[in-house]
Amino acid sequence: MPIDSIYIPVLAYPLTGRDTRAYPCADRRKGPQPMDARKKEIEHLDADLRRLEHQITSECVEIGRRAAAVAPPAVRTEEFAKYLNSAATLKRSIDSSHADVERIHALLREIGLRTREMEDNVRRRDQLLRERQSRFMELGAGAFALLRKLPDGDAYRPLFKELLKLDQEGEERNAELKDLQVQEQSKGFFDKMRLKAKKVMVRGEMNRLDRAKTGAYEQAGSRIAETDFARHAEGALRELFDSTRDRKAAADALAAENDRKLQEIETHRQELQRLEAAERPEERVRDLEKRTEGLLKELEVIHCWTGQIFVERDLRAEISDDELAAKYEIVAGLRETIRRKRQQIDRLKAEGEIEEINRKEKDRRSRRKQIEEEMRVKERQIGTIDIEINVGLRRLEELRRVLNGEAPYIDAPPLPPLPELYPPPTEPPPKS
Repeated sequence: MPIDSIYIPVLAYPLTGRDTRAYPCADRRKGPQPMDARKKEIEHLDADLRRLEHQITSECVEIGRRAAAVAPPAVRTEEFAKYLNSAATLKRSIDSSHADVERIHALLREIGLRTREMEDNVRRRDQLLRERQSRFMELGAGAFALLRKLPDGDAYRPLFKELLKLDQEGEERNAELKDLQVQEQSKGFFDKMRLKAKKVMVRGEMNRLDRAKTGAYEQAGSRIAETDFARHAEGALRELFDSTRDRKAAADALAAENDRKLQEIETHRQELQRLEAAERPEERVRDLEKRTEGLLKELEVIHCWTGQIFVERDLRAEISDDELAAKYEIVAGLRETIRRKRQQIDRLKAEGEIEEINRKEKDRRSRRKQIEEEMRVKERQIGTIDIEINVGLRRLEELRRVLNGEAPYIDAPPLPPLPELYPPPTEPPPKS
């Protein structure tokens, strides 16, 4: 049997073939009639019937829902079993849709949470790397100073190649500056001026080398921090090495954590893809909710039909349940109430129709009597007209004999007394 997923059926107990509209007991053009009160009572009873029928439908839905919940695995009535199986199938589909919606929401929450955590980790990692990088210049300077004291520091010299070059150039510029100072002491005024200009140039070059050393210290510190040079350091320099190493480890741990979170996000997205919610999850959730709403309507229809079968066939023996038995009694009482109210409506309609027929019969008899009286008047009028016609014909014959010279002219005799041709109208009898 097809399932109507839009409308919930209204029980058609003995209503089939009956017209629930009130009988037109009065002519509205004639004002209020005695039947108006009866008509209003019928309308009230019709409203009660509709309420009771809706209540029976609700009770049948509850009976079907309860029966689906407590029914044994097998029942003897085939149609009843079919509806129970349909209800179970729809219930599983509804639960599946609900689970999909809840899982989509949970996955979206997890993805949002993991994304925010990754963003926090990126900010913390960038902060750690900036703090680590800010120590590279100090670390490079300290390590370069320690390199000169190490007897076996040749293995680390390639890491300080730029610094060694700049340091050598700095020593050469320093030696050149000292030589210019020595020359300046034995020269005259004009030669001293020339040497002073050279000294300014040498000092400018030395300043350039100092600035270059700053960048070279930072580069050397970033390279030396990745080696085991820390084993030669002590004191503050060793603490500086430990600090950069700890920050590097913390940044690497955050990067690894982000990789794990990214893998979790990818797993969640694959599950969303399986749920057909990867591209537009909100639209998918709306579709699932709409589908669930339709399934709930279908389930309510199935429960209603199940309850109707339970009540109509009295299947209390199939399912032994006190709540179902109580619901059955409630529906039986409602149906009895409906039967009594229908009897009241039938009685009121019959009374109204009897009253209307009697009123119309009385009116018809009054009208018939009036027409009979009119017909008697017409018959008398016809007799009078016939007499006048006969008198006229005899007078016409006499006048023709006068024209033929057969008889002398005599005045026409007067007509005999006749009843009035058109008597005054009489008042019709009053209508009841």
